[in-house]
Amino acid sequence: MEITITLRGALKKYLDGDNERKVIVPDGCTCDEALKVIGLDHKKVARFGFVAVNGMKVMIYDRLKEGDELKAYPRISGG
Repeated sequence: MEITITLRGALKKYLDGDNERKVIVPDGCTCDEALKVIGLDHKKVARFGFVAVNGMKVMIYDRLKEGDELKAYPRISGG
């Protein structure tokens, strides 16, 4: 199935600096599995924050559907 992955902030490096990319992923894959398709393993990224699907914050292991837009955000810190 085809989905769109959008990466924000420092995570953009996993798309060679692009903001988003359409990718083909297995039917019913999780957000985690979809990110691994582009080489992003959230467990190995120290500043990984959260994911959203179609504008709603979701869990990393939630399943995707055809045409979904998956966005990944880095952890933000400030003072």
